[in-house]
Amino acid sequence: MVVSSPGMVAAGHASTADAGAAILRAGGNAVDAAIAAVATSFCAEPVLTAAGGGGFMLVAPPQQSAVLYDGFARMPAGAEPPGFTPELKAVPIDFGDTVQTFHIGQASVGTPSLLAMLFEAHRRHGKLPLLEALAPGLDAARHGIRLNHLQASFIELLQPILSHSDHCRALHAPDGVWLREGDDFRNPDLANTLEMLAIDGIDEMYRGDLARAIVATCSPHGLLGMDDLQAEQVAVRAPLSVPLFGGRLLTNPPPSSGGLLIAFSACLLERLQSCAASAGIAWPVLLAESLRAAARLRCDGLDARMHDADIAAEILHRSTLQAEVERIVQRLQGVSDEAADEPANRHGSTTHISIVDRDGMSVSLTTSNGEGSGLVAPGSGIHLNNMLGEEDINPLGFHTLPGGLTLSSMMAPSLFLNRRGRAEIVLGSGGSNRLRGAILQVLTRCLLLNQSIEQAVHAPRLHHEGEWLDVEPGCLSDAEQDLLMQLGWKIRPWRQQSVYFGGVHAIRCGNAGELSGAGDPRRGGAVALE
Repeated sequence: MVVSSPGMVAAGHASTADAGAAILRAGGNAVDAAIAAVATSFCAEPVLTAAGGGGFMLVAPPQQSAVLYDGFARMPAGAEPPGFTPELKAVPIDFGDTVQTFHIGQASVGTPSLLAMLFEAHRRHGKLPLLEALAPGLDAARHGIRLNHLQASFIELLQPILSHSDHCRALHAPDGVWLREGDDFRNPDLANTLEMLAIDGIDEMYRGDLARAIVATCSPHGLLGMDDLQAEQVAVRAPLSVPLFGGRLLTNPPPSSGGLLIAFSACLLERLQSCAASAGIAWPVLLAESLRAAARLRCDGLDARMHDADIAAEILHRSTLQAEVERIVQRLQGVSDEAADEPANRHGSTTHISIVDRDGMSVSLTTSNGEGSGLVAPGSGIHLNNMLGEEDINPLGFHTLPGGLTLSSMMAPSLFLNRRGRAEIVLGSGGSNRLRGAILQVLTRCLLLNQSIEQAVHAPRLHHEGEWLDVEPGCLSDAEQDLLMQLGWKIRPWRQQSVYFGGVHAIRCGNAGELSGAGDPRRGGAVALE
């Protein structure tokens, strides 16, 4: 979709996108619209995000430096006392082709920092009154949003988690019947909570009675305490900035790993594309090898070093990149090495929103609640996260991170700046460890293969998982598949495009100011105009 509209929103649900666009039409800016969209997503995409979760917001005001707001979960500071028994309940979820175990309960809850992040971004950048920006979300929570097939399927899939407590079950199965496609998802308690916070201030959630209710919900077998909620909830960081493809990629910096791994793979792919052109090696083969290199980097101890101050400079140093390029070239010449496998999350409870407003402000915002802890603070409508029980977020083991540190996330809201320093592509994705490959593929399809944003988002994808390469139909030619198999890959073809391969919602800004956008059909994506 290419339009001359002054503003655009791309998101994971039509109602989410429409809420953001409505605020743009009301005179709000991209940050106001992001708040409206996120608040609406709590009901439009209720199993992918929630007010008790976390996220990252990358804000690029026109003619100003971009800033990254980190509102992701932090490790509670309280040590486990002698004799303490944490409630970290293992819940197997049957995906049909495999069974994966998630961990929920009181000891799975990290700091619920998302709302603090939204309020802080509004304080610094917002244009409309906060209550006005929240209005679409309040309306959605009070009157409901009809569940589409995808969102209803998530509720059905995660019933073993959503039935963990009476309050959580009542939210997703009012009157004792699980919500299905066509039913309205309502959360009037959340509407009242958000309205109260907009009027009384966000401190009520982190220092007042609501904070005490959240801590009580996580007691006596959880780690979250009042000291954790009263601590600083939002870190304001400079985005990771990497020269790439004739412009510059801005993305989520360490201590989160997703942005760094995307940048690493993209730098490899850029170098490989030029040195392999004469050899006639196709882009999908180079892409698979670049993704594999990033996975091996993570398996070689990157997660344990994500809080090191110089980790990004070290990983993206030209000597590191050149050594990896040479290693891949050797593989392409017939020298193979071991597979690299990462913790998997087949659900990927994450959603993304991209926004550009009439003044050129861009916002890239990714949020998540994990699968949810199965705990709702009574009377608040806030389903608390299970970030401390997510294996991919805690690859060094549950409850091993020092108290107070931000958990490392794969979420990577991103912007690509053109040669003139203007935002050209605003994008991000849901999908756990698949999201970085999804973002990389959309970005490089646009910038290396000269595809439109809609073509790039809709195009078939591949994903690396150990020695396996999951492939959507149409992604590989016979020759490309044969070459990958010669390199040691095991090809796992999919019959159709799937939510498994992420959900990239993206906007592209043309030289004349025209906007084009795409919501990923894999995750019910939609685009709305100002």
